[in-house]
Amino acid sequence: MNTSRNTSGNRRKGVGPARRQHLLEVNVRTASLKRQRRGQASGFLWKIAICLILTAFLALGVWIGCEKFFFKNPEYALRHLVTHLNGVMTQEELVKLTGFTEGKNIFSLDLEMANQKLASIPEIRSFSIERTLPDTIEIGMEPRTPVFLFVTPGESEVSSQESFIPGKSFLCDKDGVMMRPARLDDKFLGLPVVSGVSLTNALPGKKLENSSLATALMLRQAISELPEETFRITSLDVSKPYIAVVTDASGAKFTFGTLGEVDMPSQLARLSKLLGHCQETGRRIQAANLMLSRNTPVTFVLTPEQVADKIAPVATPKKNPKHN
Repeated sequence: MNTSRNTSGNRRKGVGPARRQHLLEVNVRTASLKRQRRGQASGFLWKIAICLILTAFLALGVWIGCEKFFFKNPEYALRHLVTHLNGVMTQEELVKLTGFTEGKNIFSLDLEMANQKLASIPEIRSFSIERTLPDTIEIGMEPRTPVFLFVTPGESEVSSQESFIPGKSFLCDKDGVMMRPARLDDKFLGLPVVSGVSLTNALPGKKLENSSLATALMLRQAISELPEETFRITSLDVSKPYIAVVTDASGAKFTFGTLGEVDMPSQLARLSKLLGHCQETGRRIQAANLMLSRNTPVTFVLTPEQVADKIAPVATPKKNPKHN
């Protein structure tokens, strides 16, 4: 019994050194792997550091090269500012707005900032900025063409020249986009004056959504088909939702119906007939109501002879004196 137990114990003692040897080999391999991984990580970090250093030197070289050959090169100084402003502003105003001063380096000019500032001006419909090497900037502008001048309530019988107040008066183009110019331009002087449009929500550069303005623009578009030498709008009153009163250059007032699905072509046809009649006879219209399709009410301007006949006193027979 004792011998058997001793033999079993010897066997267990014989296995111990082998396991220790195995564990030692495992530890050695693990340490080796850790050293290899640390070496790989260190090598990778060194590669990244070298790449960053090389990139920094390359960027520095590029910056120095750009400074020398472009940004500080007198060849690229702005010498030619070519403008097509079409009356929107003067060249001095453009230079002040954009900073495109002669002599500045053409690459240092902030074109994006200039684009934003020009885009914010309501009087400009579209524009372009082109940089042409080595020393030229070309700017073109397409202005908004105003078609109406708006007056404040109670000023329906004024001319555009009398009504326009720089920086305060509103104008609009054919699309209803509002403008508020800071200075008077000759092209504003002959604009039709519109009354009856609420300007509460009017903002420069934005389209005014307003039914009265929509009526005025619709009438303008329709009347524009007539020859300008025969009919030119000077004022337009759209204060009432169902009619619009248009005054032409002769001072005649024409009432158009605007309520619902109006037959504008028929009203224009009646207007054309009246204008043709005036050209043939030399008569002048004082007022006409074009809403009625039959028997259009028309008032003509009386000639001096007609006025004299109208106001001439009626002759009364003289009484014979009584004889005593």
